[in-house]
Amino acid sequence: MSIVRVVHSSGIYSRPVSSFIIKRCYSISPSDSEKKLSPDEAKQQAAQLAMQSIKDFGSLLSSSPDEATQPIDTAPIYEDPKLFGSLSLLHQGQVLKELQDKYDKKWQKLTMKDKLLGYYIAYGDWGVREKFDNWRTLEAPYDLPFVVPSKVKTTSPNKDTIIKKLEPVILAETPVRKAQFDFKRMDGVTKFFIYLTVFIAMFGIYRDKSIGEEGRPKELIVFDRHELARQERIAKEKADEEKRILEEKLALEQKKKQKKWYYLWLR
Repeated sequence: MSIVRVVHSSGIYSRPVSSFIIKRCYSISPSDSEKKLSPDEAKQQAAQLAMQSIKDFGSLLSSSPDEATQPIDTAPIYEDPKLFGSLSLLHQGQVLKELQDKYDKKWQKLTMKDKLLGYYIAYGDWGVREKFDNWRTLEAPYDLPFVVPSKVKTTSPNKDTIIKKLEPVILAETPVRKAQFDFKRMDGVTKFFIYLTVFIAMFGIYRDKSIGEEGRPKELIVFDRHELARQERIAKEKADEEKRILEEKLALEQKKKQKKWYYLWLR
């Protein structure tokens, strides 16, 4: 795992990140959009997100050479990283591929815009991290599963030092994540697609098990005449072998009896 190092006027703060190493050389003022949305605005925003999801899904299935499936000019995204969240899945993949190609080469050649865009994609307030409005500060993320700063019991541990596990933290129950995992507050479009998917899956399983393509499937037993003949031959050979063994056994017993009576007659 790589490390993101943020250089601030008051110190250095390191954070883990999956694929980027970025140096920030200055701080940014807090966002001006921290106000809470009204119920009407929230509903409107949810409807926009639902429509965007449908468009993204349709753009993946569409084969027509329209603008939604054509590459875009990524220069404005580097100028304003906030535009990344409004892109379709296809165009987000284009930006990520282009940025990852740069990070796979020498990091000394990365520009400040490349670093800022990578930092925004990793920590910015877009997508599921929309409410993480402290991403441009040195504060810990809202869903950090441990306490910052860490409570160190001792700086010189020995063989008798007792090590205890940290208390488990369920990220879905953190205040910033509760709204995302609250099924009751899920928008109607998402619920509809979830129920539709479950219904289609259950109907498909029932159809495969009970109905089939043209009604209830009938069991068709196919006999291999060559295999049947082979089994009959094996059974016959086995019966002949048992008969031969039985005859040999009877003959041996008869022979023993004859010798016994002959021996008594001589005496």
